Amino acid sequence: MPALSVSPIVAVLDHVEVPPDEVSTPSSANVVVLSLVEALSMVPDPRAARGVRHGVLTVLLLGACAVLAGARSFAAVAEYAHDAGHAVLEVLGVGTVVPHESTIRRVLQQIDALALEAALQAWALAHLAARVPEAGVPVREQRRVLALDGKTVRGARTRDTDGAVAAPHLVSVIDQASGAVLGQVQVDEKGSEIAAFTTLLDQLDLREVLISADALHTHRGHARYLHDRGGHYLMTVKANQPTLLRRLRALPWVQVKVGARQRGRGHGRVETRAITVISLNRCPDLGGEFFPHAAQAINLVRRRRSLTGRKWTTVTVYAITSLTTFHADPVLLARWIRGHWSIENQLHWVRDVSFDEDRSQVRTAHGPQVMAALRNLAITALRLSGATNIAAALRHHARDTSRPLDTYKIT
Repeated sequence: MPALSVSPIVAVLDHVEVPPDEVSTPSSANVVVLSLVEALSMVPDPRAARGVRHGVLTVLLLGACAVLAGARSFAAVAEYAHDAGHAVLEVLGVGTVVPHESTIRRVLQQIDALALEAALQAWALAHLAARVPEAGVPVREQRRVLALDGKTVRGARTRDTDGAVAAPHLVSVIDQASGAVLGQVQVDEKGSEIAAFTTLLDQLDLREVLISADALHTHRGHARYLHDRGGHYLMTVKANQPTLLRRLRALPWVQVKVGARQRGRGHGRVETRAITVISLNRCPDLGGEFFPHAAQAINLVRRRRSLTGRKWTTVTVYAITSLTTFHADPVLLARWIRGHWSIENQLHWVRDVSFDEDRSQVRTAHGPQVMAALRNLAITALRLSGATNIAAALRHHARDTSRPLDTYKIT
């Protein structure tokens, strides 16, 4: 991914040794917000200049607006373009001739997907940097927390380096607090997701940023990488790390008081969560390092039953973090663990259900990743505008072709 000219992610904690109440939060007064037009203008045109009637910026803006209005295919993007009206098309830079579906398809399949992802990342980071923290929120609760996870686009097919055909696997990173998508990379298969960890995070400022990840990414190398970048980790531990899991289970959990309890009711079920935390600062394993830069071990017990049933289902989750007790208490850790699970609801579920991504027939060249990037853009724009029901927001934008211009602030 090409280097960005800006790094708008701002650390909300300047130094780990500084008491939380004395840390100053960043000011957004002087932040210049990057417009979507400026961001997408950084994406190069893959075509020869001769004979080009519709520039790549125009096609990308049409695609972005159409997806925000619910378009799920190249044909739907072309239909949006033909129905948009002269006033909207003029703002988007479309001339007297509306681009045909074949033009839209060819451009979106051929553009540099990495350049597009970098442009959208710069746009999202700039908008997050301009947001003002809520008044009265303790500084340590304002820590930037990013969740990283992958998703397979099941309806698409691409060829890997060996020529094998498979569904592309896309790894994304989102901001837990806002739900904004801050990056996405494509890997050959789910097993390659581990290598995407550093590729996806290399372009982000990770100073005092917490990265939450599932057990697939619980590796010593990832822990050291985040520490070297000035960041922190919160990783779940499962059977893919049997030695670490065994060590965590052997800790004296029964001798430690439960740090926090939570109870929730919704979606036809009742759920309770009890979290216990043990400091690892004075808990070496066999005289050596328990886990690189580990500060706390976490035991989270979830009990769940349906509203109509009596049988409880119990699941115990183990996790590990580099944050000390001074910077993250059990309540915060429980919130961030649950926030990581929400990536499924905030991103993957939305793309599957609201955009019907898993049945998308976009398959050729960079098409699957580009369309997924435009869906991420639409989701991010809606989240930043305060939308909580993405499906309703898409229907709202579909009823008036000029509404995407307002949401994207294209004038």
